[in-house]
Amino acid sequence: MLKLILCLTVIGASLSVGVFHSSRLNARIKILSELIVLIEEVSVKMTYTADPLAVLFNDNFAGYSFRRDQPFSQQFKEMTRKFKDSLKPEDLRILDDFSDGLGTSDAASQLRHMRLYLTMLNQQLSEAQEASAQKGKLYLILPLSAGIAAAILLI
Repeated sequence: MLKLILCLTVIGASLSVGVFHSSRLNARIKILSELIVLIEEVSVKMTYTADPLAVLFNDNFAGYSFRRDQPFSQQFKEMTRKFKDSLKPEDLRILDDFSDGLGTSDAASQLRHMRLYLTMLNQQLSEAQEASAQKGKLYLILPLSAGIAAAILLI
């Protein structure tokens, strides 16, 4: 009876490791998708209004509210650092470069800037979706298989 409980514990623990790693892949997809939607919405708003960036981006994305009394670029970087565990360093670099270029020119140039970075973020999203499709099941199956093998050895 004790061996059965130990075997089930080993299998459950190995499965949870796989689920954790698989969920990180899906988190990257979710965050990139939501950032893309946010930037698209802001580019539409920017076309019709002259509000400051802090107001345009103030949709409380991921619980973050932008303030007018601090530089936008700094606040945007603080917001994206919340996702450093889920995003790749390349994603963070793109987002940092994106925030550095906002608010430094006229509205038409900023809209072109947004379109450029939307293209780059969409490429990162495609890469994340491919990685999830290729590695997601692998991250579940390998630890589970290792757990089952360890359970068989314990019997």
